[in-house]
Amino acid sequence: MPDSSNQVPPTTARVPNFVMDQSLAKTDPIEAKKMVGLEAKIVALEAQIEDTKANLKDSTAKLKEPRASETVNNHIKLLREYNHVRDIATALMGIIAEDRRVPMKAVYEDFDVNEKD
Repeated sequence: MPDSSNQVPPTTARVPNFVMDQSLAKTDPIEAKKMVGLEAKIVALEAQIEDTKANLKDSTAKLKEPRASETVNNHIKLLREYNHVRDIATALMGIIAEDRRVPMKAVYEDFDVNEKD
């Protein structure tokens, strides 16, 4: 009795459509023309993919901080610095308003500062 463990099971995989189309294209000139057009599109798309990859690489190289987490952390740091400076400026304007005995709004107007700034 032959050993069945060494036998290769019969393949049940389908033949891909493009393989069937290629065999059909050998006999049908219309199908051959379609294949040439499709192959040209594939080449064009592959070139477009390469261009896009090159553009991505160039754009990434131009970034100061290519990782999003570093960019976010930098923005948070800058916002904290801004808030600190704004708080100090508001406190100083409060001292000026108190010294002049005028409302804060008047001091904001004197320094051309919007209340929302």
